[in-house]
Amino acid sequence: MTNPFLPVVEPEEAPEEIETDPILGDALEQTGLGAPRMARDIAPTAPAEPAPAVTADTVWLVGASGGVGVTTLARLAGDSVIDGGLHEPVWQAPVYVVAATHPAGLEAAAELARANARGDVSYDIRALLLVHDRPKLSRATVQLAKQVSGVYPRTMTIPFIPAWREPGTPEIPKSVRVQLVMAALAPKRKKKS
Repeated sequence: MTNPFLPVVEPEEAPEEIETDPILGDALEQTGLGAPRMARDIAPTAPAEPAPAVTADTVWLVGASGGVGVTTLARLAGDSVIDGGLHEPVWQAPVYVVAATHPAGLEAAAELARANARGDVSYDIRALLLVHDRPKLSRATVQLAKQVSGVYPRTMTIPFIPAWREPGTPEIPKSVRVQLVMAALAPKRKKKS
């Protein structure tokens, strides 16, 4: 006999077997440091980056969304190219918007172009730099990328470079396209004779 005043307890189903993850194995999650021993309490603090020297050749790279490789590109391009995520562009600074070629990245680039058209950004957008997020882009992605690039004054692309997604110090590959993009970001001044 069951008690009509108590909820009926349904038998629990056995959970499905979780796929093995290369980092966590068969576990769903891994717990880290608990409060109050937060990572900021035990990890060394990086020194604040000094403000960059701004010259007539300085350009900023601004990510349309996170994780598009702005820091890597700025480091590889040289001192005249500034990571807009670390140092906000100065008023009317020349900016290259960097976007990944996935739908969210392309939509973020389109939204930044709309904000620019409304006058909501204080810098001068000079170009869109599309970073391929995979080796082969689908036809739909290429079509969307072409549509978004049409609202920018200039568009350049960086192909998918697997080495840039691995630990270590990234290098500029021998790709002609990448070499030309880097030269466009940080042109070398000819010495006056």
